[in-house]
Amino acid sequence: MENIFYTLLIYPITILLEITFCFFSKVFDSLGISIIGISISISLLCLPLYIIAEKWQQIQRNIEKDLQPRVDKIKKAFSGDEQYMMLTTYYKQNNYHPLMALRSSFGLLIQIPFFIAAYEFISTHPDLLDESFLFIKDLGKPDALFSIGDFSVNILPIVMTLINVIAGAIYTKGFAKKEKIQIYGMAIIFLFLLYNSPSALVVYWTMNNIFSLVKNIFYKVKKPLKILYIILCVVVVFMDCYTLVVFNSLSTRITLLRNAMLIFFTSLLFIPFILKGIKKIITCFSLSVMNDKKLRFELFIFSAMSLAFLLGLVLPSMLILSSVQEFSNIGNISSPSYYVLNSFIQALGIFIVWPLCIYFLFNKKIQALIVSIFSCFLFCSLLNAFVFVGNYGTMTKWLIFVNLPQLDSVKNLILNLLLLILLTIGIFVLLKFFPKTMNSIFIITTIGFFAFGIYNINSINSKYETYQNQIQSEERLSSVQKEFHFSKTGKNVLIIMLDRAIGSFVEGVFEENPKLYSQYEGFTFYKNCVSFGTKTWVGAPALFGGYEYTPYERFNRTDKTLKEQHNEALLLIPRILTEQANFSATLADSSLSDWSWHPNMHITDPYPLIEGKNLLKKYIAEFEKRNPHLENDPSILQGILKRDFLWTSFYRASPMILRPYVYFDERYWNKKHFSKKPSFPEDYPELSFLSEMTDFNCKSENNFISIVNELPHDDLPLLPPNYIPDQAPSSVKGSGKYSDEPYYEVNAASLLRLGEFFEFLKNENCYDNTRIIIVSDHGGADIASKNLLEYDNLILEELDPDKNYVCRNKDMFHPVLLVKDFNSSDDFKIDMSFMTHADVPTICFEGIVENPINPFTNNPVSTESKQDGALLFASTYWNIDFITNPYGFKTTDDDWVRVKDNIFESKNWTYGIEK
Repeated sequence: MENIFYTLLIYPITILLEITFCFFSKVFDSLGISIIGISISISLLCLPLYIIAEKWQQIQRNIEKDLQPRVDKIKKAFSGDEQYMMLTTYYKQNNYHPLMALRSSFGLLIQIPFFIAAYEFISTHPDLLDESFLFIKDLGKPDALFSIGDFSVNILPIVMTLINVIAGAIYTKGFAKKEKIQIYGMAIIFLFLLYNSPSALVVYWTMNNIFSLVKNIFYKVKKPLKILYIILCVVVVFMDCYTLVVFNSLSTRITLLRNAMLIFFTSLLFIPFILKGIKKIITCFSLSVMNDKKLRFELFIFSAMSLAFLLGLVLPSMLILSSVQEFSNIGNISSPSYYVLNSFIQALGIFIVWPLCIYFLFNKKIQALIVSIFSCFLFCSLLNAFVFVGNYGTMTKWLIFVNLPQLDSVKNLILNLLLLILLTIGIFVLLKFFPKTMNSIFIITTIGFFAFGIYNINSINSKYETYQNQIQSEERLSSVQKEFHFSKTGKNVLIIMLDRAIGSFVEGVFEENPKLYSQYEGFTFYKNCVSFGTKTWVGAPALFGGYEYTPYERFNRTDKTLKEQHNEALLLIPRILTEQANFSATLADSSLSDWSWHPNMHITDPYPLIEGKNLLKKYIAEFEKRNPHLENDPSILQGILKRDFLWTSFYRASPMILRPYVYFDERYWNKKHFSKKPSFPEDYPELSFLSEMTDFNCKSENNFISIVNELPHDDLPLLPPNYIPDQAPSSVKGSGKYSDEPYYEVNAASLLRLGEFFEFLKNENCYDNTRIIIVSDHGGADIASKNLLEYDNLILEELDPDKNYVCRNKDMFHPVLLVKDFNSSDDFKIDMSFMTHADVPTICFEGIVENPINPFTNNPVSTESKQDGALLFASTYWNIDFITNPYGFKTTDDDWVRVKDNIFESKNWTYGIEK
């Protein structure tokens, strides 16, 4: 909004540059190729404009050629006012105006906004600094390939100019002298403009000139379209082969991109047939639109305005209205209505300004096609945005989802595509038979969207004023809700699962923070404990479901899928306590519930006494509100919001199957480096707010609560000795003996925040009647020390080191297991009994449920299988999205490790399944 001209005219081109640059850098992992890629892509996209410009230029040349003899005679015979009057009369007689001469410069004029956009985008892109490409040492600086004395000679601008001159010589062969001077003059101007520019920008413009040279050569050859199609086929075959062979990854996002590439490039082989089909559709359905110039333009302008109002005004304002406070007072931008107006101006550029320019360049057939496209886009956007909303979880103020959105069900995807196809057909029919009715509909939608957008802006301003008054009166109420309800009269069983918490660190954390010994009064640390896997998808089921849900048992069970068994395990403890004892239950963020990365807590819906809820990352905004010093540079957030609000509209308006591509990599196709995440661990707030999230109004006598938190999962710096988020440098370390190890700080913070929560329970007289189990699904990764605690050798021996998919680090199997029983007041102690995290269900039921029975299998819950040790799944495979057999996982003998007795002695670790 600071520069409306830039936003209207240049921003749409910048969007194209960002998308293509991000695409090529992701596919080829080379910024140099990315620069070449955006040059070729933009040149191809602009080719129709260049063709139209060339057509107009040729018309101008023919007119001037026809008029020139008579003009010369008039100039020779008359002078002054007489000459002017004679020339004016002559031009009128031939339906010509001198301003039409500007058409000969149109080919150069359309390059100006593209040059400005490229100059701004490439010259300021931080990734290009210090990035080499071929013989270029730094794409962010002039090439300076050699020096003459103290003078650096930049070769690339000179090469660029030579190519430009050659292209101009071919292009202007047989043209008038003034056109040749114009072309060569522009080449010299660009030489001076770009001589000291970053080499990446010169590479971009050089590729443009090469494209222009090739284009000019094509004009001189016979059957250029046939040659072009052959070249296209070669490119398509190359890209398909590259996509299948080289561009391959287990990443869901990369797989989505690869599949899209294959479909897109393969479809290019059918371009001739596609173009013929489009031509037939235009002729068949748009006849009435083509024959009525006024109606055609009205259909175009009102559909374009409707799109601009919908995507630039209505949808962004609805998003801001959902949480006005989060988007308020960011840096020097106070009212969030600014972002609505900014996205609206961007939408005007994309849907009105540029389309309007393009609309008037083409004939009535292409204009009819543009009308049809805009009409379909408008109504399909409405269907997607308001009918197929989807459930993608919470969006943060950085305009990213808390958890990576997954594709919707196949049923919804097919239904969405089917309705879009039917809607498109219906629109074409309406345009053919009822174009005036369609025009009336567009006028109504334009007025409606505008009114709705203005209403939303007024609502935003009103809520912003209320929020400002709250700030001024210091009435900023906490948004932390009461999530957990304890009982003071009955029994509480509390499981706190800390994802990837490392058992090896517990003693070191307590030694560094002696206050923990009193806070953890009555706790026993089972140090000699193992997990049944190194990843959540195999560790969590055993933890919550016991020994029936260890990896070996699950992989050999055929009556239920792995996902069904996973859900059974998560529900085993709460079902037994609610059905076989007098308990209610609350489950928060059960790990990979329903095999969803964002836990689907609807698995609790069939059980009225079990409540499921999602809390992970829920209170980030509240934590930032209380700790404004921890927020990122507000200018970064401002830049993201100014760019991405319109992208959130694109996301909502897209077909469901395309939404992952719009949201790609959580950056909406923006390659520039910035952090969209808080400067503190995202899972820290939930542990720090535990006391505020707790009350003692449990509706039942006894209550079971299961909390999953992922704070130990990400290695992020926290300020010792209390390990709180701060903007201190990561080099500041604690005094503990393991404080230099990765993941130590987040593990320490987890134990410290829980210690504070236990103090709260003591003060509320709800500690003694609560059994507490702190446990993790597996141990840690990337542990640097080889002398960690009592391990005689941290590395698993007798395993081929080339088998990188098998875990060789014993500490990956070393989870946290801390237990406090009812009315336990003993000092904190360490127990060296051999334990596994699959003992958790039995610990929960002790003294509460006699002979507990698994409600899913009718088998007793026991620990008998532990007598022969624990058979651990050593594979490091983690991505459940790519498990092809729903009933099992293919393993080899090397995937299994058995351990028993003292886990710190190597002799107790053996490979293979056999006992």
